[in-house]
Amino acid sequence: MILSMGSSIHQTIFNRMPNPAMILNTDLVYVDANDAYCRAVQRHRTEIIGRYVFDVFPNTEEREALLKESFRRTFAGESVSVDPQVFNIRFADQSLEDRIWKVTQFRVHCEDGNADYLVQRAEDVTEREQLREERDLVTAELNHRVRNALTVVQSIADHTGSVAPDIDTFLKSFNGRLAAMSRNFAALTDSHWTGLDFEEIIRTELEPYAGPALDRVTIEGEPTKLSVRASKATSMYMHEMVTNASKYGFLTSESGRLSLRWWIEDDVLHAEWNETGLENITAPEQTGFGFQLLNMMPRIKTTHRFEPDGLKLRFEVPVTVSVATGEVAFDED
Repeated sequence: MILSMGSSIHQTIFNRMPNPAMILNTDLVYVDANDAYCRAVQRHRTEIIGRYVFDVFPNTEEREALLKESFRRTFAGESVSVDPQVFNIRFADQSLEDRIWKVTQFRVHCEDGNADYLVQRAEDVTEREQLREERDLVTAELNHRVRNALTVVQSIADHTGSVAPDIDTFLKSFNGRLAAMSRNFAALTDSHWTGLDFEEIIRTELEPYAGPALDRVTIEGEPTKLSVRASKATSMYMHEMVTNASKYGFLTSESGRLSLRWWIEDDVLHAEWNETGLENITAPEQTGFGFQLLNMMPRIKTTHRFEPDGLKLRFEVPVTVSVATGEVAFDED
């Protein structure tokens, strides 16, 4: 019976409260605990009643001091609400589990017994707090990615504007590059931001331009899942290569062909872009945006030749392969 006094109906109501609740006397000894409390701490009522609270649930000196202070304030007549905090609960099998409780405490004075008691009601908010933390992490990551995306857009605009001879050319090139970014973000979203496969990136960038010409493309390489940052960088490079191919390369002629292959050897990713079937190809007078992008990565090594039958490009970049996920990250990641 509550406080060893009161009616059975009060005891029934106390026991059937959905939230954990317990009662301490001024010596911080358990007087009562409802069914929800006993379930939460996995203790039978007989293991709790009559025992000192910190004998039942030992704690660090610092943590114990904080709890004692909250108990002191409660017995002084203050209703105390404790912000959600971690409680290290040791269960009957001696296992430990961190649960986050939001606690409210108030004093009850019994005139007939001239005694004070502390009633504590707890709400287990572990799942809610975990969801809040996940939401905060997602929000922070989203803010980070948006800022990065805007930085990339600004860089694209600057570089596109520096080589575009007129506004129409600028808009066409700029919009194409934004569309490539959009395709990349859509693919990363579909993969839950775990990175993309190298071949998937290639085909995603080729399809809008090549269309029926895909049968003139040979793709050869081992399955290679890139990290998120490497996926975004590779997508941009591939877009520039395909755009150039549609203007000057293998996509300008029905006889044009492309062979793409890649492999990883000694922690270096090797890739080759070889065009054939063209005639009278010469090197451009001005370096295009695609080669400028490659030059932005200081550790990437590129070699290219504009031969009469098409562009021959090879690049090598040091990589790190994750043991846990198998993802391939450029060393600049």
